[in-house]
Amino acid sequence: MRKWLIIAAFFAPAFVFYALKWRGALVAYVMVVGLLAVLAILIQSGRGGGLAASLGGLGGDSLLGARSATPIAKATYVMLGLFLVICILAARLGPAPQAEAGGLPLLPDQPEAPAPPVGTGRPAGAGASSPEASVPETPAPDAAGLPSAKATTPDD
Repeated sequence: MRKWLIIAAFFAPAFVFYALKWRGALVAYVMVVGLLAVLAILIQSGRGGGLAASLGGLGGDSLLGARSATPIAKATYVMLGLFLVICILAARLGPAPQAEAGGLPLLPDQPEAPAPPVGTGRPAGAGASSPEASVPETPAPDAAGLPSAKATTPDD
């Protein structure tokens, strides 16, 4: 009974943060639980055998091994379950809303200016009726200004 109360004490803040729609607190809590789960995984002692031993190779008695779980392993299972539940709750809250003042709006208030027509350096509507509008402002370099390509030989 005491074990379940301790486990419930870790799950309760997640559900409180979700019920109050405290997205920031829920995200902070998921980061803390994730960090604790990583630390719990790292302090566990290695058992050897690897994946082959856990899946029945090397004469294993059961799917996940015959040994009973240590208290650290049990705590790791609880923390990873808590991590999963918190991530699901945070996803159900949806994306964070954009700030009203100083933040980027979700949709622009004014439509964007249309792109200029191809081949002009001017925006659409700025002198589009004049014949010079279709001529580029800077002419392309002509072939006369380029050096000629002479064939060179090593004995020159």
